[in-house]
Amino acid sequence: MHSFEETRVLACSAEAMFDVVMDIEKYPDFLPWVAGARILSDQQGELTAELVADFAGMKKSFTTVDHYIVHESIEVRLLDGPFRFLESSWSFKQLSDISCKVHFSIEFDFKSALLGVVASPIFTTACKSMVHAFEKRACEVVK
Repeated sequence: MHSFEETRVLACSAEAMFDVVMDIEKYPDFLPWVAGARILSDQQGELTAELVADFAGMKKSFTTVDHYIVHESIEVRLLDGPFRFLESSWSFKQLSDISCKVHFSIEFDFKSALLGVVASPIFTTACKSMVHAFEKRACEVVK
């Protein structure tokens, strides 16, 4: 099982960060490992999405259900895909007019040992740059 966790204070609002993380269909615009993304359903507090990950030319789609509290938290759980296990969470706390604290954590494991050998290093690197990529996007969108 692979895991990563990061907490950072960012120079943007909790609302802006939450909105960028929830703007799933824009992921291919700023996350290099995401080749496609679409929202399948969005009901009060629960969103189902399909993402297509590009692991060194191997494209694999996966579906998640995301439970969220607007501008506060997002819990992501795997429904289907190349993972044996995938869970992640985001929390957002406003600290001042211009800053927030963001916490991101993820745990994952691939179903196939072969895919794990190829994709785990790519996905681990992507996870480690996740908060920064979303922060950069939030700053671009807010300006």
